[in-house]
Amino acid sequence: MSKENTLSANENAEIGDLEIALAHWHVHSWGGAEYLVTKLAEAVGVSTVYTVGKPEPNSENPYGTIEFYDVIEDLPEWTARLRSRFGRPAEYGIWEDVDWRRYDNPDVLITSGSTPRAVITPDTTLHFNYCHSPPRWFYDLYHDRKNSFFGRLARPAVRYLRTRDSAIDDRVDHYLANSPVIARRLWKFYKRDAEVVYPPVELGQYENQGDEGFYLHLGRLDVEKGVEAIVAAFEELDQQIVFAGGEGDSGVVNRIRAADNMEYAGFVSEDEKYDLLGRCRAVVFNGRNEDFGIVPVEANASGKPCLARDDGFPGLFVEAGQNGFLHDGSATSIRSAVVQLEQEGVSADPTTFVDRFLMSTFETQFSESITAAYNSFQTAFPVE
Repeated sequence: MSKENTLSANENAEIGDLEIALAHWHVHSWGGAEYLVTKLAEAVGVSTVYTVGKPEPNSENPYGTIEFYDVIEDLPEWTARLRSRFGRPAEYGIWEDVDWRRYDNPDVLITSGSTPRAVITPDTTLHFNYCHSPPRWFYDLYHDRKNSFFGRLARPAVRYLRTRDSAIDDRVDHYLANSPVIARRLWKFYKRDAEVVYPPVELGQYENQGDEGFYLHLGRLDVEKGVEAIVAAFEELDQQIVFAGGEGDSGVVNRIRAADNMEYAGFVSEDEKYDLLGRCRAVVFNGRNEDFGIVPVEANASGKPCLARDDGFPGLFVEAGQNGFLHDGSATSIRSAVVQLEQEGVSADPTTFVDRFLMSTFETQFSESITAAYNSFQTAFPVE
């Protein structure tokens, strides 16, 4: 909304009337968070996402045509670039230094990720945060990480940053959460209510191409994705499994390559991903207490069941025996889930579980949430 055409106090704004800006924390690689923020931008009709640093790898956004703009370019202090090299812990201060009057003094600022919550907005700007999760290394995963060598070294910094993170919470006017799990964490750690707005999935891109008999793991081979337990499970099974995603930090690539029934496909394109999903028998997912976890949704959208860990949002999404089976994250339990699927199959069409993730549903709910809160803000605090 141009400032020359500001609505009068008694008029309700529609989404197209509002000047909206969108900020997303540092883009390390193209992943689920970047997919989501691209769809956020498309839903509210903006073409630029403000971020810290350049996307890495330095390639085009595979999810759309949205431009990612580095706010450090406009910060006067030469230290901003240096600070950005310290990663996300330094981003709180960087985002505080961004003057949003430079970017058209938006009516609404939507931040994505935890560190951009530190922004200091004009008093006429309503600040929404679409929360993927409160920083997990400060809160729900703190005890899982604190006793590693790095965790012991980092404890003093983590304690300081946890206090820093909590202190900036009141700069957010409204929270939107990507799942009930995150809404619970927001209340637990910040005592803030949040509306659940499920991330969108372009369901039309997925197609069931039949069952070629292999299982699929989709995503980086990270420790927190539980990949080692999946590898251990399939080392004792006859079924084939394909791992598609970056090498990550779990160190299991050599074990995968050494096994006759396992294949490492590496990072795959979007088209290759759709193809693998369409041809597999089922998807195996073992992310620990996942905030949302789009992979089980993608599996069902492709007509395939998902063998998901029984915690986080996937544990809520998968209904045992209908659109997949649940396991406890151990190799033994994963093997049992595979055997159960082989013997029993599933009783429902998995595609019937994904309608809540339609892009049209997301766009409608997201737009309505923003305009309702903005109009309430304007009514409560009118500016002539």
